[in-house]
Amino acid sequence: MSVNGDGALRIQLLGPVRGWRGDQELRLGAARQRAVLGMLAARANHPVSRGELVDGVWGREPPASAVNSVHIYIAGLRRVLEPHRPARSPGQIIICSGQGYVFLIDPGQVDVLVFEGYLGQAREARGADDLTTALASLEAALRLSQAAPLPEIRGPWAEVERARLGELRLTAIEERADVLLAQGRHNEAVAELTGLVREHPLREQFRAQLMLGLYRCGRQADALATYADTRRILIDELGIEPCSALRDLHAQILAGDATLSAATLSAAALSAAAGAPSAVHVPAMPVPRELPADIDAFTGRKDELGILDGRLSAVTATAPLIWVVSGTAGVGKTALAVHWAHRVKDAFPDGQLYVNLRGYDPGQPVTAHDAAARLLRSLGLAEREIPADLEERSARYRSLLNGRRVLVVLDNAAGADQVWPLLPGSASCAVVVTSRDSLAGLVARHGARRLDLGLLPIADAVDLLRALIGERVGERASSATALARKCARLPLALRVAAEFAVAHPAMTVTELAAELADEQRRLALLDADGDSRTAVRSVFSWSYRHLPAAAAGAFRLLGFHPGADIDRYAAAALTAASSEDGGGDGADGGRILEQLSRANLMHSTRPGWYGMHDLLRAYARDVGERDAGGEIREALTRLFDHYLGVACAAMKTLFPAERPGVSRSIPLPSTGPEVTDPVPARAWLDAERANLVAVTVHCAANGWADHAVHLAATVFRYLDDGHYSDAFIMHSHACLAAQHIGDQVAEAGALSALGVVAWRLGGYDRSVGYLRRALTLSRQAGDTVGEARALGNLGLVGSQHGRYAEAAGHIVRALALFRGIGDRTGEARTLSSLGIVDWQQGRYDRAVGHHRQALAIYHEMSDRPGEARALGNLGSAYAQQGRFHEAADCQRQALALFREIGHQIGEARALSDLGLVRARQDRREQATDHQRQALALFREAGYQVGVAEALHRLGEALATAGQLHEARGQLRDALERYVALGLPEAEQVRARLGALGG
Repeated sequence: MSVNGDGALRIQLLGPVRGWRGDQELRLGAARQRAVLGMLAARANHPVSRGELVDGVWGREPPASAVNSVHIYIAGLRRVLEPHRPARSPGQIIICSGQGYVFLIDPGQVDVLVFEGYLGQAREARGADDLTTALASLEAALRLSQAAPLPEIRGPWAEVERARLGELRLTAIEERADVLLAQGRHNEAVAELTGLVREHPLREQFRAQLMLGLYRCGRQADALATYADTRRILIDELGIEPCSALRDLHAQILAGDATLSAATLSAAALSAAAGAPSAVHVPAMPVPRELPADIDAFTGRKDELGILDGRLSAVTATAPLIWVVSGTAGVGKTALAVHWAHRVKDAFPDGQLYVNLRGYDPGQPVTAHDAAARLLRSLGLAEREIPADLEERSARYRSLLNGRRVLVVLDNAAGADQVWPLLPGSASCAVVVTSRDSLAGLVARHGARRLDLGLLPIADAVDLLRALIGERVGERASSATALARKCARLPLALRVAAEFAVAHPAMTVTELAAELADEQRRLALLDADGDSRTAVRSVFSWSYRHLPAAAAGAFRLLGFHPGADIDRYAAAALTAASSEDGGGDGADGGRILEQLSRANLMHSTRPGWYGMHDLLRAYARDVGERDAGGEIREALTRLFDHYLGVACAAMKTLFPAERPGVSRSIPLPSTGPEVTDPVPARAWLDAERANLVAVTVHCAANGWADHAVHLAATVFRYLDDGHYSDAFIMHSHACLAAQHIGDQVAEAGALSALGVVAWRLGGYDRSVGYLRRALTLSRQAGDTVGEARALGNLGLVGSQHGRYAEAAGHIVRALALFRGIGDRTGEARTLSSLGIVDWQQGRYDRAVGHHRQALAIYHEMSDRPGEARALGNLGSAYAQQGRFHEAADCQRQALALFREIGHQIGEARALSDLGLVRARQDRREQATDHQRQALALFREAGYQVGVAEALHRLGEALATAGQLHEARGQLRDALERYVALGLPEAEQVRARLGALGG
């Protein structure tokens, strides 16, 4: 099989999309045109609809011109592929078919189809026991697929196709190893598999083949050690046991099973085992793609890019490649790092991570502690699984990256201490750090390579102006050179100046340079200390002074926003006093942000949100303090009112019966996003969570203590659904704010919230400490609601740790207090807690009564989250009474409600409880399936207590089903987690393991 042929058309998709007619390479056009060709060629001789082409090239939000663009690309491809054929003539290679197109070509002329053909031949040969032919076909396929497919093509189709072809190649490698083992070439197979296991540590098939190969080489101890290493990695990285095929192979090796000397462990057999009900589902590791967009009109830096490229090809086998790109502010460090990262990202198929450390931002830099948490979340770790200690976070981060090819960009670092905890330990990774500091500590301690970035050469600076401004630069080369010099050859200043030039087309480059020179002379008179950034500040000043009044007023206020970015509604709230009409709705805010973005004074951080370079933020604050005066505090108060008002509205939508425990009513802002439906309400909270945290911290420290207290209290219930790190920060600062203003009620509320967060994070003693302080303060302040909440939370925490009598006493007192003040929601929640304690002590009739009362109150108040919780609790009590049909019905209703309102932990709880009911009904397959789903959701949410319980229940279900090996593994994991959390169920699991021989 071959893709060659005299004068024949050939298409390459394994590598960049290319085409040849005989020996002559064809010019296939722009990347999207090549993407269309790729989609057609991959499905040669089969129709591809226009809709599929649009979706594959542009994704979910194609431009209005997408269909017309497809027509243009098809016409362009026809001209390239058959240049001498008249348009619309019969016999064309690309023909219309219904609502799409068909690419008529021999499959042997498309390398991807040839590759797939070789794989098919190999499998046929193996089925006929023709191992020689199978090996030849597999090796031919692997030779053909050495290059990374479609590296230059973007869009959904290319992403999926790259993943598919990458998996096919790995499958071919696995099948080749099978053949080598079947042919008795064990030493050869072991040598190759050793490297493959290092490169793909979580791929169980490679490890199984290596174990078999080692055993057949007479290295039984090494084979067993490989299994031990496999089990350790899977438990550490994914929290799972090896699949049943690996466990069976391990048992055979332990027993010295003679059949292993001739058996072939096939990929198909292992895959089938992994998909069987008895096997553990191995979730796919996430592949982060976090790089910011590539830099528009990136110019120059060829030498620097060459240096970076050269070191990439010389990565050592012992340590990760670390680059420190240093230079003065505005010199283009981030632009170079991001541009190079996009150039080489295909060399890092396991993902690209990006964090802006904001080291020189006028606000608070990102700590290594917080950055590590963000990186762990990007790598798939749930909030509850993120360790509290920086050293532990760093160790877990290195473990997740071990053996993976990941590129990490750490942008805008202030010092080495901010960076070193975020460095991977694996030689397969690379890191680029940008900083104004040389970070000598990283060079000395971690072997980092330093690249000092100087000013752009004058020719490159002029080229950048030409790329951004256009033909006017060519009119007077000397004027363009003068303008470049006035911008100090700094890319940031050049881009701001160029945008000003574009916005003023009537001015010549000479006039622009002269005006900037005047501005610099003006600033020099004002800036007697010779600030080294005078050139940059002069360009900013020049651009700022030419802004319309509304945009200029907005700019000088936006620098005071405490978060990393801002949307149009928040911008409208912040800048209302400086708007031309004195008002300003969301549309006005959006127009201002877009206007500042066009002037290069802001940049898009994500769709709908805009941020500032730290130099611009500092400059905006300078002019704000100079020009805005008392307007700043008034503007920030409007901003904080906006966040608080929208948060209240969103929470009222999601939790309509919830009383957030704040001392005043919060009006909904007159302009703001639509949050009256649960989906946009939760979406807004998710999108703004980081800003809400930043606002709370800022308010607590800068004289808006009331806002800090109210904002944290308002979003408590939302944060309690898995956002525990953010919750701890917000409630801690709310507590400090309340202390500062002497508000005991607010302090008690924050302490009570901290008690719940500490409990969620597995800290029983800390939780009880917070709650007892909250109880004392509430009583001193005469706050009955706060006292009742603290008692109820103490009861819940105590019941989870087996202190039932004490817990019941707390909850009964809380119930009396809630009834005394007529708080129906508090009454219902406390009745549910009392029912849980009854259930835990075996008093199921009383538990049913309490849960029915709670359900009735929740239903009366239309509190759907409360109804869902009460239904789940009632179902559990019914199950203990043997009323399994009623129990299952309650759990199904609870599951539907939790899914409807988007409550992940509630959904997991309902699935787990339903799994228990199915186990009692002897529906074993359903029982294990529900527990697996619950376990996955608990892990994703990071709820450690739930993870432990789901592991426990899954282990019991597997034991009942006779799958004792896996059951013992799950129960051992549950035991470890119960012990770590200090929960009494540990003894129950320990006894069960003893009974199972585990």
